[in-house]
Amino acid sequence: MTPSVRYVPAVLAVAALAAVGARAAFSSHAAVSSTMHAYVHEDASIGLTFDDGTAVGNQASTAPTIPAGTYTIRVVDDAFTHNFHLGGPGVDVGTTIGGTGTPTFTVTLQPGATYRYQCDDHPDFMYGAFTTSGGGGSSGGSTSGGSSGGSSSSGGGTVSNTGTSNTGALSGTLVGSVKTAGKLTLSSGGSPVAKLKAGRYKITVADKSPARSFVVQAKGRSAVTISGVSFVGNHSVTLTLTAGQWSFYTSAGVKSASSFTVTA
Repeated sequence: MTPSVRYVPAVLAVAALAAVGARAAFSSHAAVSSTMHAYVHEDASIGLTFDDGTAVGNQASTAPTIPAGTYTIRVVDDAFTHNFHLGGPGVDVGTTIGGTGTPTFTVTLQPGATYRYQCDDHPDFMYGAFTTSGGGGSSGGSTSGGSSGGSSSSGGGTVSNTGTSNTGALSGTLVGSVKTAGKLTLSSGGSPVAKLKAGRYKITVADKSPARSFVVQAKGRSAVTISGVSFVGNHSVTLTLTAGQWSFYTSAGVKSASSFTVTA
């Protein structure tokens, strides 16, 4: 027996709706990958995507939502005048202004939270934001805030968002300078820095030399460039200083380091 012709359109309509629903359900999850790709270029472009190129975050009034969990973020920073910085609950990772690199970070995004990535020197137009779903879950390992490779801000100090950082109160402000002749200074309260308590410090450097940089480094750790060689002007970053021996110096010309101690 053959089915009545009048039932065929209805059957086809149901099948079509089912196919559309399946495609919608697939597309809503297909873009999510355990790896994200971040970039910041000299042309002032910045972004964060999943493996298939789908954007994570935007500048809309209502931020997009992605699953909470653990992600690996591979960064391409080839800009000397910009950086990539991701901040939010439990996350504060990024690269430095004045240097380039391709670091990899592993971050755990907490449920029901808002995160923002930006260039710390141009947060008014180089940024993106996103939220995480209320449910938990994992998209990879369980390590938060780690990094490897590249000229990242980890390894002795963590560069924090100088505008909207929510990782705790500042321990103080340090003032650095790169004189026209190339001499470097770093002071606290008007006196040269000799000993500090461990904590988060805002470091503001006035760089007047187009041929010198201002670099801070903990003994045995990766260096953090605050002001690049060719940059002239003011740069401010927030840096977590851990206990140990620290120094500041220029990466260009004769390297003459000045040291100070950070106590627990």
